[in-house]
Amino acid sequence: MRYESAPALLRGTVLRPLSSLEFTEACEILLAAAREHRYPYWLLGGRADIDARPPDVYAWLSDEFLPRVHRVLGGGPTLAFIARPELWHSLSARSFAPPRAIFGTFRANWFTDEDAALA
Repeated sequence: MRYESAPALLRGTVLRPLSSLEFTEACEILLAAAREHRYPYWLLGGRADIDARPPDVYAWLSDEFLPRVHRVLGGGPTLAFIARPELWHSLSARSFAPPRAIFGTFRANWFTDEDAALA
């Protein structure tokens, strides 16, 4: 994880595939760092993380974690998730759509390219 000041960007990169427990723990670490530094923009690189997780992990992410991020940061964070195309295809095949927004609490999208995610 590293920080950039302009804009206030928190970068997180997965260096190897994570278990579901490691994934949720990494999310909590990111939230703690974002809270400390008040960083609303997150660029999360997960190209090394190739496996889709059980559905309950994605439900936790969208139903509990991301709304909590909104509350903790006092506003809607913007998140860019970067992964291999195979992961996005796998999630789409399982009827998961990119988490663009949930009740205005955050903005997010899936990407395969860092330049597109930064834009």
